[in-house]
Amino acid sequence: MRRRVVNAFLGMGFVSTLGGFAGAALAYLWPGASGASGSNLLMGKDGPLSAATLAQDEGVVGRSNLGKVLVIRRGERLVGLQATCTHLGCIVAWNSATQQVECPCHGARYDLQGRVLRGPAREPLAQLQVTAGDEGIRVGPLGG
Repeated sequence: MRRRVVNAFLGMGFVSTLGGFAGAALAYLWPGASGASGSNLLMGKDGPLSAATLAQDEGVVGRSNLGKVLVIRRGERLVGLQATCTHLGCIVAWNSATQQVECPCHGARYDLQGRVLRGPAREPLAQLQVTAGDEGIRVGPLGG
């Protein structure tokens, strides 16, 4: 009788552990539930980002369905670039003093078209289409 009880407890422990691992794997693989998931609306930490809040020559990084995106205001125009450095994946930032996009990790520099100005990065940043609307900034693939 005792052996059956011990075996039952061991079996339940094994099954619950297996279920926990399976649940964690599914949670990792399942699409996220954030506000930006599946949306082309650019989200900041406090909600959707608005073009009206960006000053001249200011840049901001937000999240969308395309990942992290850098948006820079140049006059009335908004410029969008993928914000992940092509060298090792750090998040780039706009430097208004040098008028360049810079990677803080290893010093790669890019121009406003995403072209590499200084390594160690070898590949350009992807350009993105940016539109400002009433609900916020929307991003998409260039030409799409």
